[in-house]
Amino acid sequence: MRVISNRIFHIINRSIFIVFLLVSTIFATGQMKYDNPHQIIPVFYTQNDYVAWKAIVKGRIISIGEREDTAKQELTRTLQPKTKITVRLYNTDGIHKGSTLYVININNLIVSRFTVEAIFRSQSFGDMLVGYGYFRLSTIGDRVVQRFEGAYPEFAKIHKARGDYYKNTGEFGNAIKEYNQAIILDANYPEAHIELGKIYFNDNVLQFAFNEFQQAYANKDRIVDRQDTFELLYYLAKTRYVEAYDTNIPAALKDKYIKEGIKYANEALTIMPDSVEILYMLGVMYYKNTDPDDVAAKKTFEKVIEIDPTHTGAYIALSELYMKHKNNNKANYYSKKALEVDPANERARFIYRMTKEK
Repeated sequence: MRVISNRIFHIINRSIFIVFLLVSTIFATGQMKYDNPHQIIPVFYTQNDYVAWKAIVKGRIISIGEREDTAKQELTRTLQPKTKITVRLYNTDGIHKGSTLYVININNLIVSRFTVEAIFRSQSFGDMLVGYGYFRLSTIGDRVVQRFEGAYPEFAKIHKARGDYYKNTGEFGNAIKEYNQAIILDANYPEAHIELGKIYFNDNVLQFAFNEFQQAYANKDRIVDRQDTFELLYYLAKTRYVEAYDTNIPAALKDKYIKEGIKYANEALTIMPDSVEILYMLGVMYYKNTDPDDVAAKKTFEKVIEIDPTHTGAYIALSELYMKHKNNNKANYYSKKALEVDPANERARFIYRMTKEK
């Protein structure tokens, strides 16, 4: 009879614990929906501290209890309350067994420090951890943070990969969030800056795009793949090209952008010397500015049509250059070549008529 009573008592206690855990989890989950995952915040050791250090919010406490092995470790064989916590995590990035994490209160004051004992995934609640420490001042729902030391390139790569996924599936808002998070974790991560810049470029937010490309350029030595370096230089040149010729900006600023575009285009050609698009942009920038270099433009356009004999734009540019220098025979020849490729091209037809009559 006593055995049955003990079993019933054990079942009741177990049921109470499960209900308590569920209520605690619901409470913490309700608070977590207002949190900003991966948010970097200032934290303090005491209320009198004026200098904070940065920390990343990782999750919230959902239960506080006793370590299972406390009685074995203590000579007195007595249980110590509040020595174990269970935490519901946003994710496990940067956390492993043995990691040191902190508990903070609503005022961002550190109230506990603990060591991660185990990480696991709950089917109902997602990523979780168990930590050991002393939690006398901690309460259920308190935030758990990890100290932010600076660059975390291994974790930045995770967010970069997520950003790539979202970009490829057309979820550009989420892609921007992930690329920005990668940059928060590693401010000099060139590939993240490049991908973020490409999204801005495609949205025609050109100054934002160029700022991201410039950040990547400042750290281009970290780029391993030469194709990625070329892509960066291509977008730097293309952004300046579009700003110079497709936007309404002051003449002085336009000249500045053209000079920068020429610089980046030439640098790109050291990697891919036969890039038709870069060559064509470079040729245009050589001759459509306040201090044109027509000789360099001519050579560049000739290389374009050598690589791509069907490039209408290069034929038209050459015909314009020769017409500018009053060589109507050459101008007529190149306008005719353009019409052979694109018979409906109005600019080519105009130059052809103008040079044929003279």
